[in-house]
Amino acid sequence: MRIRLLGLLLLVALTACTERQEADQLDLARKRLHNAPCGAATAVAGAAGVNYDDPHQVYLGDWVVISVCHLDALVRDAEAQQQSITLYIEGLDTGVEPSGIDIESGTLTFVLDRNAKNKHIWSQFLYDPLFDPDARMRLSVGIAGDRPLPRAVGANMSMRLKKLFVDHWTMTWLALLIAVAIALVVYARRSDMLRDGPSVDGVYQPYSLARVQMAWWFFLLVVGYVFIWLVTGEADSIAPSLLGLVGISAATALAAVAVTPPSRSGPRASSGFMRDLISDDRGVVALDRLQVVVWTLVLGGIFLSSVLAYLTMPEFSATMLALMGISSGTYIGFKLPTRKEEDVPPPPAP
Repeated sequence: MRIRLLGLLLLVALTACTERQEADQLDLARKRLHNAPCGAATAVAGAAGVNYDDPHQVYLGDWVVISVCHLDALVRDAEAQQQSITLYIEGLDTGVEPSGIDIESGTLTFVLDRNAKNKHIWSQFLYDPLFDPDARMRLSVGIAGDRPLPRAVGANMSMRLKKLFVDHWTMTWLALLIAVAIALVVYARRSDMLRDGPSVDGVYQPYSLARVQMAWWFFLLVVGYVFIWLVTGEADSIAPSLLGLVGISAATALAAVAVTPPSRSGPRASSGFMRDLISDDRGVVALDRLQVVVWTLVLGGIFLSSVLAYLTMPEFSATMLALMGISSGTYIGFKLPTRKEEDVPPPPAP
C-alpha cells in the first residue's frame, strides 16, 4: 500500500513538474515575441518558439506562439463560419488547431504536430534529414479551409526547422539499434538461423533464400519504424501493404520447408552467401531464385529511400504485392519437381 502511494505521489509530482516546465517555456516564448506594428487589418505580427538559444528555431513537436493583430475579430469570424482557426505553413493548411487562445495578449499557441492529414505537407520540410538537417518555413494562421492571414509589415514569421532532435535518448536508441543489427549479422553468419539446416561435422549448410528474405523484411521494418519514431514521434508508421510483404515472406519460408525433402546424398556445404541464394540444389544459378533476390532488393531499396528521405514507409500497390507473390510462388513451384524426382525409386540393376 505504501509503495503504491509513493508511486502515485511521484507520478503527480512528475506531471506537475512537466506542466510547470511547459508553462515556463511558453512564457519565455511570449516574452521573446517581437511583434510588428499592427494596422487596421487582421494580420499575423510575429512568431516565436520555445528554444532557449534561438526563438526562431523549432523542432517537430515544439510549441510555437503566434501573435495576431485583432485576434478577437479573427475568433468572431471563425465562430460565424463555424470553423476552427488552424496553423498554416507556407500557405498550406495543416489542420492543427491552437492549444491555447489568449485574446488579451493576442496570441495563439500551437504544437507543430505531424499527423495523417498533414503528413504530405511536412514531408517537403522533413525531406532528407540526414544530409540536409535544416529547413526554412513561414508560419501563419487562418480559418480552416480559407486563406491564411497576411503578414503585418515587418513581421518575421520565418522559422528554421531542425529535422533531427538528438539527445541522450536518441543516441541510446541508435546505439542499441546498431548493436542489435551487428549482433544479428554476426550470429546469422556463425549459426544455422538462416541456413537450410544444422551444420554437419562442423560444415555449414547453404543459406536459405526464404529465411534470408524473411529476415530482410523483419530487419528493414524494425529499422524503419524506430528511425521514423525517433525523428517524428509517430508510433503508427507501418503501412498495411508492408504486412502483406511480411506475410508473403513468412509463407514462402514455411512452404520452402514443407516441400523440401531430405537429400539422399546428404546435406550440401555452403558455397557463400550470395551463391547460396541464387543457386539451386545442383549448384547452378536458377532464374526463379534470381528474380526473388532482385525484386526483394529493389523493393527494399525503395523502402529505405522512402524512410530515410521522406520519413514515411512506402505503400506498395496490390500489383507489387502480386508480383512478389508470383515470384515466391514460382520459387516454391520449382522445388516440387525435385521432390517428385527424389521420391521415385531408382530403376533395378540389370
